[in-house]
Amino acid sequence: MCAKIKATKQKRMWCKEWLRRREDIGSHMTILRELKHGHEADFINYMRMDPNTFYKILSKVEPYIMKEDTNMRQSISAEARLHATLLFLSTGCSYRSLQYSTRISKQSLSAIIPETCKQIYEVLREDYLKTPSTPEEWKNVSNDFWRMWNFPNCLGAIDGKHIVIRQPPGSGSYFYNYKGTYSIILMAICDANSNFIYADVGVNGRVSDGGVWANTSISQRIVNHTAGMPEDTKLPGSDKTLPFVFLADDAFPLQRHIMKPYPYQKQTTSERIFSYRLSRGRRTVENGFGMLANRFRVFLAPINLPPEKVDIMVLACTALHNFLRKDEINQYSQPEGCLETECLSDGIVAPGEWQQTSADLLGLQVVGRNASIEGKVVREKYMEYFQGEGAVSWQNKFLNDSGNVSYNV
Repeated sequence: MCAKIKATKQKRMWCKEWLRRREDIGSHMTILRELKHGHEADFINYMRMDPNTFYKILSKVEPYIMKEDTNMRQSISAEARLHATLLFLSTGCSYRSLQYSTRISKQSLSAIIPETCKQIYEVLREDYLKTPSTPEEWKNVSNDFWRMWNFPNCLGAIDGKHIVIRQPPGSGSYFYNYKGTYSIILMAICDANSNFIYADVGVNGRVSDGGVWANTSISQRIVNHTAGMPEDTKLPGSDKTLPFVFLADDAFPLQRHIMKPYPYQKQTTSERIFSYRLSRGRRTVENGFGMLANRFRVFLAPINLPPEKVDIMVLACTALHNFLRKDEINQYSQPEGCLETECLSDGIVAPGEWQQTSADLLGLQVVGRNASIEGKVVREKYMEYFQGEGAVSWQNKFLNDSGNVSYNV
């Protein structure tokens, strides 16, 4: 009997030689450190933030993402891990492409980026993504809405956005939405400065807007009266006592604490004015999503990652958005034309550039939700207020014959 000859299999290296040289001269990390000293403008153009901001974030997450060297291999530094993660979020390039610029294998990137996103969210959420929980904290949000957007007793603007993903293997139509794509939904509330004060992500794209909102923790706390919301109070300059409300669009149910526009068909002048004043306040969440997609361009194309990894990535981006908006606003300013704006002198609203470029972040458009009787009463009282004591001098300029806001398109 012939002896069996075992084919010798060539042993594979644990890491390719060119990947191990990430710390050598000419590597991406070397360029990053060189730009840090004396080339700040180029650093900002490259990383979408200045060196101080990058290393401030690094100081927060480094204790949680740094790894120890072993006898077998040198670990990937915390600096390189954060650099790769922010580069992925800001460009949306694939792991395969990113490995050549970071000298980190795509297999390692697939573990490093979700882990770093999770730690970014964990270290930032307490200070930068905190939902108000006391009447005083909610009133601070309300005061800003009245001062900046002329809507009283407003606790935030609500919207839901589809984050488009590649169809997960074996998922069938579970993530398939009405627009013909696969997605998970980001449900968020923004304050008057377009900062996120609440974010819930992960519900599959098939679920309706009402179903998403009703199952969020904040919605359940509102229903159970455990959200810490203030008691009903008088509107500025008026004897009308009304509840504090959130501003929403047609996709949401009209309730005591949720205001949405009147149906667009056959609106009266008073109803049109109310709808304009509400849509003006809702601009904060629309612009919030616009800034998110403009700075973190990973959202501009279907994300080819498992849904659970997309969830934590989205939460990390919302926390980073707030961090940059609050602490590094000069480095997070938006290009001219990016945000939706209005000209009070001629009554023209200019849609933001993000409305054309971020088609994958379209809002939920389902209409016809049942309205509660109490919600209708509250809306009518707000409508009367905007026609009387709460009127602003320019509000009639923004109405056209169809009852919609005038856009410069």
